[in-house]
Amino acid sequence: MSARSISQKLVFLLSVRLGLSALIRYVLHLFRLQYGLAVCPLCLVSFIGAAQEKDSPVDVKTNSQNIYVEYDRSTVPSHAIIAATNGLGCWIWDKQTLDKQTIHLWQSVKIPRSNPATHAELRITADNAFRVWMDGQEIGSGSDWRTLSIYELSGKLDPGTHVLAVEGFNDCDKAGVIVGLHLKLANGQILHMQSDTTWRVVPVSVSDWQTATRPSGDWPLATFIANLRQPPMWSLPKTVAYIQESLPEPVPFWRTFRFVIILLVSCGIFIIIVLYLIIQSVIRSKTNSSLQVERDRIARDLHDDLGSKITQLLLTGENYQIRNNPLSHDAASNEPILQMCEGARDILTTIDEIIWIVNSEHNTLNDFAIHVCKYTERFLESTTVRFRFDMECELPSKILPQLVRRNLVLAVKEALNNVVKHSHATELIVRIKLEDSTFIVILEDNGIGFDRQRDNSERNGLNNMMSRVGEIGGEFKIITRPGEGCKVFFSFPINNSKLRHLLYKPVYQKSSAPNHVPKNSEGLAAKQIK
Repeated sequence: MSARSISQKLVFLLSVRLGLSALIRYVLHLFRLQYGLAVCPLCLVSFIGAAQEKDSPVDVKTNSQNIYVEYDRSTVPSHAIIAATNGLGCWIWDKQTLDKQTIHLWQSVKIPRSNPATHAELRITADNAFRVWMDGQEIGSGSDWRTLSIYELSGKLDPGTHVLAVEGFNDCDKAGVIVGLHLKLANGQILHMQSDTTWRVVPVSVSDWQTATRPSGDWPLATFIANLRQPPMWSLPKTVAYIQESLPEPVPFWRTFRFVIILLVSCGIFIIIVLYLIIQSVIRSKTNSSLQVERDRIARDLHDDLGSKITQLLLTGENYQIRNNPLSHDAASNEPILQMCEGARDILTTIDEIIWIVNSEHNTLNDFAIHVCKYTERFLESTTVRFRFDMECELPSKILPQLVRRNLVLAVKEALNNVVKHSHATELIVRIKLEDSTFIVILEDNGIGFDRQRDNSERNGLNNMMSRVGEIGGEFKIITRPGEGCKVFFSFPINNSKLRHLLYKPVYQKSSAPNHVPKNSEGLAAKQIK
């Protein structure tokens, strides 16, 4: 034998040895992955099957970290395969079996709130294929009717009602679905939900049937096909697949897509509302500013144009009296001129009041107090009523809207008119003050008073005052008794939300401080009119 042939044989033997060594390592690797990881779960399944037959439930756990573990019947004892089928119901299907047919099966189970589930396991297979959902979340699927799938659902089912939905598909010939849900409760009680004729067949045209909490009346009952381990179905599955972590963890509502959409829509609506309010506020502010500019222009025109012409008319009448009748005592000849002059004076007074109301330069609390004091003095000048004016030494420079100034002034005028016409009073006290955020005007006389309970249609002035004060969100109150005088209260909250839209920034700034009413040492401005 030549050296060349010897070397060729050695190389061949070495190659065979290396190949056998690699083959042995590969076989051991497969043995370790399949037999070592599958036999242990099967033994546990066999053990739990025996425990179920004795009504003594045992938790099923596995040391494997794999999501999917599959084992063949030829690699494990037959009693483990039998145990894996424990808890299954019967084979069910629709009333009519067709080739290429898809059906929907529905069933619900209720877990007591006082007795939650500590262990849950679902076993299912179908001829030919299936998909399964729990509460609308897909658990898994299978496409080999000889394979039994076991889904571990421990810790995934909270107390309450749960819906199990199965979609089955038949390729040809016979068809069926078999299901078994095993639940172990906290008190040790065992619940089984198995496939039987109480399941409902949902029409394929129905949408969202996987989450329906109650069956519809037109959903027919499932049809019995065969019992477990009876023809025409298998007596034992060829393969058992143990699947862990099949149901995802419940997602908090605030992390769901629906919540994000609702949050975004709510934020969008909120931003739109805020922008709308800001735009409306800006428009209102500009409108008020423009309106106030026009009011101030009208006030200036009334004062400079109409006021000057009426003043000229008044001076002409007075000059006519002086020039033509210097020593005349004939009242009849002077009466038309006197009436004309008196009417001109009244018109000038009315114009001054209108200018005061619409002019933005006189819109503070102190301006209002000064105006009321001057008007009261002028109104009571020709009467026998003595008056005393009492106000705080320094009122804050808060703004009164035009509507408030107008209504309060008209209400005070009505009250003064009632004092002169009806009260027979000899003394009147006018008080103006600010308590907290409430502006208060009080008129108190020592007249004869009256009975408010008596129905008197002539007292429309009280209704007018109440209506004017109520229009600005204020309060009107009157205290009186026959023979005890009368006390009238007008109050208005400065921070009244109903009138915030009437408040605006003055267009013209004051050039000088308003003239204050003289006050004596007691803080009272008093004047007696004979």
